[in-house]
Amino acid sequence: MTERNNQLIIIGAGSLGVMTLDAALEMDCYEKISFVDDNKNRNEIIHGHQVIGGMDVLKDLDENWDYIISIANNKVRKKISENFRLNYVNIIHPNVAISRFSEIGIGNIILPNTSIDPETIIKNHVILNKNNSLGHNVTMNNYAQASPGCNLGGIIDEGTFIGLGANILPEMKIGSWSTIGAGAVVTKDVPNNVTAVGVPAKIIKE
Repeated sequence: MTERNNQLIIIGAGSLGVMTLDAALEMDCYEKISFVDDNKNRNEIIHGHQVIGGMDVLKDLDENWDYIISIANNKVRKKISENFRLNYVNIIHPNVAISRFSEIGIGNIILPNTSIDPETIIKNHVILNKNNSLGHNVTMNNYAQASPGCNLGGIIDEGTFIGLGANILPEMKIGSWSTIGAGAVVTKDVPNNVTAVGVPAKIIKE
């Protein structure tokens, strides 16, 4: 991660953007936090913080800003990160337990009461919502996302979405751009580009 500035741009001012704002304020390392969002009015105020415009303003901002993409859609988050090469940083709520033996990339959002065990790898632009538990040797690849209350094991490939309260057993592999339904228990590997639901999880859609 590059050197941190004292100003932060949150790209996306929806519900995830507000949760990201809350975490960033708890970190207490930014003098100024603003939003960028195509779907909000310029100069709109969200919990005391201004929307400075839509995505078009990003090309005009200087290097004195840090950036985080706070958009839940994994494909949109990937597109933005590839189109705008910015100073992306991690926003990690102070109430997160992270092993010193884990690895964390850039552009990640990690919300309260999440725990990350030793030798776990969080790559780039990952979202870990509140109350998640990542066991030993888990890998979360780029643009993956876990909803609240998940217990994660194994390898979770790029762009995977894991629903509320899902459980992925150790040593499982979830293929890229797949969806794991809320409350599912994954006991077998899941291939790319499918949806799996239930206990145990079964593929219902390709």
